Amino acid sequence: MLQTALYHYLRKECDTVTAAYATLQEAPGDADAIHAMRVGVKKLKAFFSLVKQLPDYSFGSGKHLRTARLIQSIGGASRDAHLQEKNLRRYEKKVSWRFSVAHLLLQNKAATASEMLAATLKYSSLKKLDSLPEQFKEAIADTDPKAATAALISYLEAQHKKITVPASRAHHTVWHEVRKEVKALYYQLNILEQVLPAVFTENLATPTRKAGELLGQWHDTSVLLLFVKATVAQLKKEKVTLPVNAQQLIQLLQMDMKEQLAQCAWQVKELKAVAGF
Repeated sequence: MLQTALYHYLRKECDTVTAAYATLQEAPGDADAIHAMRVGVKKLKAFFSLVKQLPDYSFGSGKHLRTARLIQSIGGASRDAHLQEKNLRRYEKKVSWRFSVAHLLLQNKAATASEMLAATLKYSSLKKLDSLPEQFKEAIADTDPKAATAALISYLEAQHKKITVPASRAHHTVWHEVRKEVKALYYQLNILEQVLPAVFTENLATPTRKAGELLGQWHDTSVLLLFVKATVAQLKKEKVTLPVNAQQLIQLLQMDMKEQLAQCAWQVKELKAVAGF
C-alpha cells in the first residue's frame, strides 16, 4: 500500500505541473497556472525529500525537476509582485495614501518576470515529468513496506523535532527557514495520510496547517515591509521628498509584522507540543 500511495501522489502532482505548463505555453500570464506550477513543484520537492529516506533508495529526481524549478522560480517572481501590490493597496487604505512609485516598480518587476517566463517556456520542455512516476514506481518495487514505513516515521519525527521557535529578535531569514520547514512537513503529512497512523497525520496536520498559514501571512507582511523600506531609502537617496504617510506606512507594517510574529511563535509552540512527538 505504501508504494501505491507514493506512486499515486507523484502521478497526481506531475500531472498538475504538466497541465499548468501547458496552460502557460498558451497564456504565460495565467495567474492560476503560475500558482499551480509553483505549489506543484514545492510539493514535488517535499515528496522527494521524504522518499529519499526509503531503505536502499537510489532514484535520482534532480534532472527531471530542474526545468520545472526554473519555471516555478521565474513565474513565482511575477506572482509575488502581483501579491505584493495587492497587499500594498490594502495598507494604503489605512494611511489614505497611494505609494505610486512602489506600484510602478512592482508592475515593472511583474512585466519583466512575465517576459522571462514566456521566453523560458518557448525553449523548454517538461516531457520527462510524464514518465517520472512510472520510473519511480519501478525503482521502489522491491522496497520492504515495513522497513520503509519505519524509516518515514523516523524522518517525520526528526522533521517535527527540527522545527523550533526562533529567538524574539531573530533575523527574518531565520523565520523564513521555519516557514519552509513547516510547509514541507505539512506536504509530507498529506503524502502519507492514508499510510501512517492518525497520530502522524490527523493530530499533527491541523496545527501544522495553522502554523503554515500564520507564517505565510507574516512572510507577506515582512517582504512588503522590506520592499517599502528599500524604496523609501532609494527615493531619499535621489533627494525625493516623501509625505509623512510614507513613514506611517512603514510603522503600520512594522506593528503588524510584530503582532503576526507573536501569533506565529504561539502556533509553532502548539505544533511542538503535539502529543507523541
